[in-house]
Amino acid sequence: MEMGFAKLKAESLKELFIKEIEAKIISGQLKPGDRLPPERELASLMGVSRSIVNSGILELASKGFVRIIPRKGTIVQDYQIEGTPAILASIMNYNEGKLSPRLFNSMMDTRLLIEVESARLAAVNRTAEDLQVLEALVNKAEKNRDIETHVKYNYDFHHRITIASGNVVYAMIFKSFEPACLNLIRIYFKSGDFIEKSVAAHKKLLQAIKEQQQDNAARIMEEILQEGRSKLVHLAVTGEA
Repeated sequence: MEMGFAKLKAESLKELFIKEIEAKIISGQLKPGDRLPPERELASLMGVSRSIVNSGILELASKGFVRIIPRKGTIVQDYQIEGTPAILASIMNYNEGKLSPRLFNSMMDTRLLIEVESARLAAVNRTAEDLQVLEALVNKAEKNRDIETHVKYNYDFHHRITIASGNVVYAMIFKSFEPACLNLIRIYFKSGDFIEKSVAAHKKLLQAIKEQQQDNAARIMEEILQEGRSKLVHLAVTGEA
């Protein structure tokens, strides 16, 4: 049977343009209130067409990075105030997931809110398929002590808990944290021999979910996240506020 595969291509110039402007805003090189150069000048400076600049700026505006004001130009917004949920992926992808203390603590607070409640809900709403997937993940982790394999397993296990909660928004929000989560999980497991401890905690959590012990599942999830937070706060953040 003939299968239709699309031709692979490098990132488009538009995507590269957007990433460059996002990086300047997130890093603070471009500050709230700053005005971007006119489109024609920006196209010349960055070596791209004006149409790429125009479509890129429209996407940046839709995310909340900039605001387009007729006859005044494109103004950088404070994304921490004006940003939309779509901005999370851009922030988390920046600098390969390296986080400032403020962003690290904000992310961990959000993970606690979402994942503790997800564990509680999963104990009620989990399906047979959810349990099957979670058990397969734990079994795979028990047989493999490779750090990179375990990093991916750890993220997938926590993501699957949010799916098992039955709340699709929780799952989507957690998914937006993926680049930063993977980076933080990698730092955590490279800092010490924690794999066996992690698998044991996940087995306890899975058992609580299987037995529909809502409060116990929530408690175990909170313990897992707080333990990781206590290690990562000294390892995974930049020195910036």
